[in-house]
Amino acid sequence: MATLHKYPDRKWSISELSEAADCKERWVREWVGVMASAGVLTLEEGMVVSCDADVAATLLPNSEPLHFFKSLEFTMDKEPQIGACFKKNGPLGVGYSEYPNFQDWMAAWTHCRNENQGFPEGYMKMVEGGVHEALEKGITVLEPGCGRGRHVREVAKRYPNSSFTSFDIDEEAIELNKVDAEKLGIKNLTFVTGDFCNMKPEWANSFDYVMIFDCMHDLPHPALAMKGLKGVLKENGVVTMLDIDMSTDMVKTDEDPYISSSLQHIPPPLYVSVSLQWRSRSGSVLGCGTSSGDVRRRWVVRGRGQGYQVSSFQSCVYVLTKGNGLE
Repeated sequence: MATLHKYPDRKWSISELSEAADCKERWVREWVGVMASAGVLTLEEGMVVSCDADVAATLLPNSEPLHFFKSLEFTMDKEPQIGACFKKNGPLGVGYSEYPNFQDWMAAWTHCRNENQGFPEGYMKMVEGGVHEALEKGITVLEPGCGRGRHVREVAKRYPNSSFTSFDIDEEAIELNKVDAEKLGIKNLTFVTGDFCNMKPEWANSFDYVMIFDCMHDLPHPALAMKGLKGVLKENGVVTMLDIDMSTDMVKTDEDPYISSSLQHIPPPLYVSVSLQWRSRSGSVLGCGTSSGDVRRRWVVRGRGQGYQVSSFQSCVYVLTKGNGLE
């Protein structure tokens, strides 16, 4: 794909492409057949192959889509267990222990996306509520559901005047994060084990800003989590959530091109999100899931239901404020 991307719109014979890529022609021929069948490559009579430059870019090693779909490598073999979860009397989900590669995959995907999108400063300037300016001056920040800590590490390095606390329910990930932060010399960041729905009492009214990335839709009881988040915010605190904005209502794909393009993200999260919602102990799972219905609407409704002011929605970022916000 790197060769095809380097020479956009060029048409290649199999032998030419093999030579340019320094690959065996026999295997390139097989690969071209597969990729042409999938619609990625254009194959013309005489085995002449070409590829749109934008399509090729999505399959380069540093591309976000390629990293995202690598999740299929470690989730597809869990299909029998996940299928059992669909049954009314089946289990609530598949445990974290069945996905030993999940945190590493999520960290790699996050790193790739952040590199391509100018994170963290570009993100903080994009959201409303004076977050970037407040971070520059120095505030207290909480990141729930940090996973392998790729987001919070970058934010903590960029805004050294602020103090960061980050937690996850995965104890192994937290221990690895502590080691990474020490190696990188990040002094304004603390990692602890924690649960979204059981916030530590000592955190009450302690944080100016709560930042959440790609995890609220996985929680078994997101409304309960949002209530807990409000309890740890100071009076004029702000919450930002980078999360899903799509729908499995296929009728909407004709009305909203963005939703249509987002549907490519549905298959992998189905195999991951079911596992992450397994921690519900109530006998029912109430989470949004990745694409179930109109997720944007539900987040807004739940935010207002917990007393937040839902001030904006942009680029899959939800901004909720308590009181007057940071400005």
